[in-house]
Amino acid sequence: NGLRSEAVPPRFTGHKDPDLLLVCWGSTQGAAEEAAISLSCGGWKVGVLHFSQVWPLAPEQFMSRLRGAKEVVCVEGNATGQFARLLRGETGFTVSGAVLRYDGLPFTADFIQKGVESWLIKR
Repeated sequence: NGLRSEAVPPRFTGHKDPDLLLVCWGSTQGAAEEAAISLSCGGWKVGVLHFSQVWPLAPEQFMSRLRGAKEVVCVEGNATGQFARLLRGETGFTVSGAVLRYDGLPFTADFIQKGVESWLIKR
């Protein structure tokens, strides 16, 4: 258990009982929180779970949030969904979808919102 006991818990913002949970880490936080507000205006109850530290993970700090949402979308700055895979490997939880950016540009709220809306249509 060693390092897990010192893990920084993820920060939750948004609707206390979200239908849609955006999971993000690092510098995507501001854009994800802004996108959550826009998505909320479209009728979704949206929350954001932001990890400032991705290792070690202490599942007892966040699993109730993941399990409580109907849809969980991971927002990541890579092509393969590395954090979503880490979550699955460490907890067994599989996210519903992902918004990935890997062109070197920063995330914007608009990019995340459009990515989530596109995913919602395709699911």
